[in-house]
Amino acid sequence: MNRRPPRPKRGALPTAPHPGENIRLAQSSIISIQVIVKDSDKNEAEQEMTGNLVQHHHAKYKDDLSFWRSWTKGRDPILELGCGHGRVTIPLARVGRQVVGLDVDWGSIQFLKSELVGDKKDLGKRIDIIQADMLHFRVDCIFGSVIVPCNTYSTLTARDRQLLLGNLAVVLQKKGLFIASVPNPFWIKALHANLWGNDIDYEPDLETIFTHPETGHPVQVSSRLAATSDGIRWDWLYDQLFPDGRMERSIQSTEHKLCSLEIYQQEFRKAGFKISAILGDFNGADFDEGSPYLILVGVKDL
Repeated sequence: MNRRPPRPKRGALPTAPHPGENIRLAQSSIISIQVIVKDSDKNEAEQEMTGNLVQHHHAKYKDDLSFWRSWTKGRDPILELGCGHGRVTIPLARVGRQVVGLDVDWGSIQFLKSELVGDKKDLGKRIDIIQADMLHFRVDCIFGSVIVPCNTYSTLTARDRQLLLGNLAVVLQKKGLFIASVPNPFWIKALHANLWGNDIDYEPDLETIFTHPETGHPVQVSSRLAATSDGIRWDWLYDQLFPDGRMERSIQSTEHKLCSLEIYQQEFRKAGFKISAILGDFNGADFDEGSPYLILVGVKDL
């Protein structure tokens, strides 16, 4: 009998940290956005709307914020790679941190800038925003900490991780921290083994429903998985339901690369980082095969 490949429990999903919560994906991790519309001339506008849906969907997830505030305390300025719409950036600034948010996605950067306009707490004075590729950027600043939240680091290839770590060794001060969170690599490996070569079509799993921020129509959010040659592709499907029975679908796809804890550790050490902590969740638990995440904390040691 053909059976759906087992999925990890909700707390372990690479892009769905908790049930019933709005979920966040850093825009730098998006490898494609595809919108099904009748008029192709509207494609660019519809892609911008997809970004708005993503932001609306993920904005309320806050379970990791205290972690980032705690680990970056006293380590300003902070460089956040893949800052997206500012879900982590803004809360850091609200507790007095000096933050540089960097993201490649123009729409996300513009949204973040708009959030700072007219802010009564003058958060704009503590946040600098850069639109750039995290693998190719230049800044005239030395940072006390660099963070990559939201599983973005696991979307990078081994070559790209090596390039990024080399760049960070230049912009981090000595004893500065580099912290990256990724899905548990044991679960990614198990998912890949179950999905690889499986050409059966399954109905996407419904995750949640929210109201479209502009039209007021319901938006159903579901997800589906597929194995690639070197990872897991995770598709988020945003289905806007119209009163006349029509449905308009937007797709956000992210690919998490196969890797192991040992390889991540080797790459950190090769780039001059001493690993000071290997955590399994945002409450500070030690990492094991059943952890929802792998969080690596490296200290610049050169």
